[in-house]
Amino acid sequence: MCRLNLTSLLFISLFFVCLLVTTNQTLAASKEEVSERQLQELRRDISKLQGWLKDAKGEHSSLENRLRETEVQIGQLITNIANNSHEASELEQKLARLRNEQRSLQTQLDQQAGYLRQQIRSAYAMGRQEYLKVLLNQQEPDRVARLLRYYDYINKKRTEQIEEYLGTARQLNLVQSEIITRGKTLEQVRRSLQDRRSELLAEQKKRQQVVQQLSKDIVGRGDELKKLQVDQQRLEQLLAAVTDAIVKLPPPRDASPFPQMRGKLPWPIKGRVLSAYGSKQYNNRITSHGLLIQASEGDEVRSIHGGRVVFADWLRGFGFMLIIDHGDGYMSLYGYNQTLRKELGDWVHGGEVVATAGSSGGQQNNGLYFEIRSGGQPLDPIGWIARR
Repeated sequence: MCRLNLTSLLFISLFFVCLLVTTNQTLAASKEEVSERQLQELRRDISKLQGWLKDAKGEHSSLENRLRETEVQIGQLITNIANNSHEASELEQKLARLRNEQRSLQTQLDQQAGYLRQQIRSAYAMGRQEYLKVLLNQQEPDRVARLLRYYDYINKKRTEQIEEYLGTARQLNLVQSEIITRGKTLEQVRRSLQDRRSELLAEQKKRQQVVQQLSKDIVGRGDELKKLQVDQQRLEQLLAAVTDAIVKLPPPRDASPFPQMRGKLPWPIKGRVLSAYGSKQYNNRITSHGLLIQASEGDEVRSIHGGRVVFADWLRGFGFMLIIDHGDGYMSLYGYNQTLRKELGDWVHGGEVVATAGSSGGQQNNGLYFEIRSGGQPLDPIGWIARR
């Protein structure tokens, strides 16, 4: 009776363990489906938002539209050039390995050819007559048997060496063919790279002309202050819309909650601070909500903490802008980028490269515009970033 009860209890326990595992798996799958659905909703919301940004009435002149088109083209060219350069580097490394393999196979082939020449000379020196004499010599049967085995071994070894030689020759031909193919591909990639670099120079020259014309146009109309105010207002509207759009998203996959990282966050880029948080411009009529950090063109911009990308596009006044949601209402903003390495919905880790620094948005100098927000309100990044 006791044994039966113990068996029943064990069976029931196993049943509940299996039920619990199945339930957890179902919940995890359901949670993943919910997360994907929420992400699709975010994409739709941001898509509508981007449409609003592009169609905002009276806010885009033909020069500003040309600036956006030129900077987008420059960003695509730089990305393509980086991809071509990486492909060319991989091809060069592959060709170097193939040429080393070719030299090794050629050395091996030469050695095998030498062995075969020796075998042929030995066979010619011995001739068939000696072999027949051994077969006809019945006076020393033991010696006959040994010599026959020797001849069989020599012939077998010679056949193996011939097969090895032919195999090496075939392998060498394959390597040589691959070298030719890879070399042609590399030449095509290099030509493409050169063409894109020429296109990039032309686009950069075009951008410079547009920026100069736009600057003259703004100064001539005395609208620089108004432009800055409108750009800042647009950013606030964008952040408000993004904040509403991401409310239903699951929290970012990061081990440490953002508030616990105060004073410990890494710098998004190495460089001197050119403009501090709270700095005033135009007779105290414009207040900076972030940091302007000096950078060289193409410097890597890194996320200060793990999170999800909730905006990645060109924004008037800020160029290529990336916004990362870190959970608990905290977001970080990265503007003036040359290129964006991440897209809407991507998960990122702290310290991961998310963009490259530049001067997009019509800036005269390279740099990174950086903000931290909580509940949509700007925070002084210096209070959150670790001391250098």
